[in-house]
Amino acid sequence: MGGSAPRRDHQLPVETTSFVDRRGELTQGRELLARARLVTLTGPGGVGKTRLAARIAARVQRAFPDGVRFVHLSGLHDPALVPLAAADALGLHDHSAQPALDALVEQVRDRRLLLVVDNCEHLAGACAQLAAALLHGTEGVRVLATSRHRLGLTEEHLLEVRPLPVPDPDGDLSAAEGYPALTLFTDRAAAVAPGFRLTPDNRASVARLCHRLDGLPLAIELAAVRMRVLDVDQLLDRLDDRYRFLTTGSPAALPRHQTLRAAVAWSHDLCTGPEQLVWARLSVLAGSFDLATAEAVCADDTGERGAGRGTGPTPAEALLPGGACADGVPGGAPAARGARPDVPAGGARFPDGSGERAALPVRVFAGTVTRPPLDGGPENVVPPRPAPAGGPVPLPVMRPESLIVPSPGTGPGGGLTRPPSVPGPGAMTSFPPVPHSGGPMLPPPLPDPAGPAAPPPAADAAGTWSARPGQALRADDVLDAVAGLVDKSVLCREPGPGGVRYRMLDTLRQYGLEQLRRTAGAEGAARRRQRDWMLRSAEECERGWFGPGQPETVARLRADRDNLRAALDFSLSTPGEARAGLRLAGTLWFYWHACGAPREGLYWIDRALAANPGPTPERARGLWVAGLLAAATQDFPRGRRHARDALALARVLGDAAEAAHAEYVIGVLRLFGDDLPGALRHFETTVARGPVPGQHLSVVGLDQVELACSLGFLGEADRAVEVCERALGLCERYGEQWVRSYVLRILALAHTVRRDWVRAERHAREALRLKLAVHDVLGIALTLDLLASIATERGAHRHAAVLLGGADRVWADIDAARWGARTLNSARRDSEERACRALGRDAFERAHRRGAGLGLAELVGQALQEPARPRESRAPQDDTPVRLTPRETEVARLVAEGLANQQIADRLVIARRTAEGHVERILSKLGFSNRSQIAAWVTAQH
Repeated sequence: MGGSAPRRDHQLPVETTSFVDRRGELTQGRELLARARLVTLTGPGGVGKTRLAARIAARVQRAFPDGVRFVHLSGLHDPALVPLAAADALGLHDHSAQPALDALVEQVRDRRLLLVVDNCEHLAGACAQLAAALLHGTEGVRVLATSRHRLGLTEEHLLEVRPLPVPDPDGDLSAAEGYPALTLFTDRAAAVAPGFRLTPDNRASVARLCHRLDGLPLAIELAAVRMRVLDVDQLLDRLDDRYRFLTTGSPAALPRHQTLRAAVAWSHDLCTGPEQLVWARLSVLAGSFDLATAEAVCADDTGERGAGRGTGPTPAEALLPGGACADGVPGGAPAARGARPDVPAGGARFPDGSGERAALPVRVFAGTVTRPPLDGGPENVVPPRPAPAGGPVPLPVMRPESLIVPSPGTGPGGGLTRPPSVPGPGAMTSFPPVPHSGGPMLPPPLPDPAGPAAPPPAADAAGTWSARPGQALRADDVLDAVAGLVDKSVLCREPGPGGVRYRMLDTLRQYGLEQLRRTAGAEGAARRRQRDWMLRSAEECERGWFGPGQPETVARLRADRDNLRAALDFSLSTPGEARAGLRLAGTLWFYWHACGAPREGLYWIDRALAANPGPTPERARGLWVAGLLAAATQDFPRGRRHARDALALARVLGDAAEAAHAEYVIGVLRLFGDDLPGALRHFETTVARGPVPGQHLSVVGLDQVELACSLGFLGEADRAVEVCERALGLCERYGEQWVRSYVLRILALAHTVRRDWVRAERHAREALRLKLAVHDVLGIALTLDLLASIATERGAHRHAAVLLGGADRVWADIDAARWGARTLNSARRDSEERACRALGRDAFERAHRRGAGLGLAELVGQALQEPARPRESRAPQDDTPVRLTPRETEVARLVAEGLANQQIADRLVIARRTAEGHVERILSKLGFSNRSQIAAWVTAQH
């Protein structure tokens, strides 16, 4: 299973502010791209290379039938990931074992497209290799790069991006409005000081200001923001003072670099103390971020702010055995809100010095944690087994016990435990365990390398926060500081999954890092907070993965991808942090596997395993994850080796959950290796055994999927249907979509064995709808092939040809040869031959081209249509746009998520009959006959 990848938008960036005229550079760039295959825009930071590249690409995109794609490298710092970033921008989903760059070139060999690679200077070598491979391995791919320096290839054509022209402030200014620098300042100043315009009285001052800033767009924009409180002459005076201070003693710096640094430093000086501190700490974030992340990275307090990002069904007040809840620990006094029972105040750390710190909140999810039942059904855990005799044993720093089967408690009050064969922290460190009375045993807190907590912030006479060395920053201070930095254009505000996100330009980030590094240990502390937050966010996403909200979870992880990479790199390159890096890489198993990132997942898991050779639960997990991802990339020998090692280690550690996960991977490899009888015996055993305490419910569901798959391939359709029905019940109980989509596809396959084409088509369409919801591209390709075969059997040959065209286009982004799989290729060939005989070659080709030209959402919408019915009969008959009420729109979106009427009623706190009425009105307004059509319509709208 796997392959889902809801790509972030890699089309041309959306412009949120006006673009100042650069006619000459636009024309020159178009001409260069017409005759050269590699064009690099060079120039200093802040000169506008990215905006110009986007404009040039927009002007020439009609010349590239396979599109224009944008590769954002500003948040990437590992050269090995550059080919993967380019493949992601191109929408490619290679699952082969060949080198990433070779696979990329092979997949785009016959395409005509433009790849815009932005911010190459810090990865110049890797970008040069990417460009060279594309130039030498393809004929129709062109590259437009932006960099402060050339890439150094002989095929490279350079276009220097110069600062904006500025008139002589002491010369003739009668035509001042024609100068782009003055136009830019006027436009940005009017945005913060409505009514501002260029006049005969102020144009000399504006020209002098722009001249002082060397016409650098970023410097001009930073200065224009101050027009909210200053006039032009005041602005010029203050900037002159700051410029003289900064440029004295720096003769080696280039004049334009001095100018930009002066503008940035001046903006920094005008920030309040908290804003300066937040600017510095936010500079460790590699990409965009939300407010909760900003608070977690910047705040010194341990409040609740930012907790609870997960979308899973587990509530904040998770009940613990013995009547205790998240605000208390078994057998003890109430704990601080958000505290972990296995992590003492001050932070528990791994023996190598890495691991959890108590500086950030995390919910209590471990051991026998349960949640209230959904829809009145039973809870989402298997009841704990009777506790063995004996007292409590020491606890490790725990991995996330997500939507998993609980571990049995052994201590008074249902205390959390680990297998007695695994040493706890007390055995792994030189510190004696803390005395306890009925609660879990823990080692005492290790000294915080950052020193004791800082005192609360002091207020000045006006009651405002005053920045002094050593003072703490509260979460509320971070919110105010972020708002101030947005006002000052230090942070850019942009929409994102879950709401507003923020981004800092590279130039400003580098300046912030310089300020952060002035304090010993400050950068390491900020990066550690960022890593801890990413780890806890990943753990919460894993907890909620087997449940509703999977598309939102994936979208959020995709948005946080650069910061996840930064957290992993910090952990694996900083002494004492490696085990936390392995824990994070292993926690993200569902993201690497289900979201189409097996190559990158293997890269991080390999690094983490190499840095953590010791026998730990984290290594056991890392090994089976590596085996699963190796299987996804067709490297079966490697996958078998890792899975067997994981199973052996898990058994030594007495970790039944990780052993069960490793066994799943071993069974998958038997299935992939065409050992159908062996796979059948394997999954019959694991399914009959039932869930293991600590096992993730996704793997429990996948065990049943693979059992049904084995039965179906062996012709035992009736048993396969029976297994699928049980698996569907599990998925539907939790509102889960990803595993459910695979269950439905296997169910459709079983019905094709029965030659029940109506039921097969119905289940396959529902599977396709769910796969689009989680953007499972590999699953979409497989299901389109299946639907084409079903359409052929039903005599809908034109519809089959359209589906084959779409399937071939999707497979081209994965593997045009369908991995050379005999079954897949023979089924596709049979569908094509039968459709050609029925339609004629010309008609087949036309329908095939039509399918190949559809976008993914359009293609799924086409597949969900009833081919025997005219398309017009399913839509409103006039040209008036369909208008749903706000409530109907909300209900339609919930239908698209796969929620049943009762679940919609529960979500919206309305009666089930009311929800049913909304669904009926939506069907009537849209002219549809089933819920799948509503889902396709919602997808097409977005």
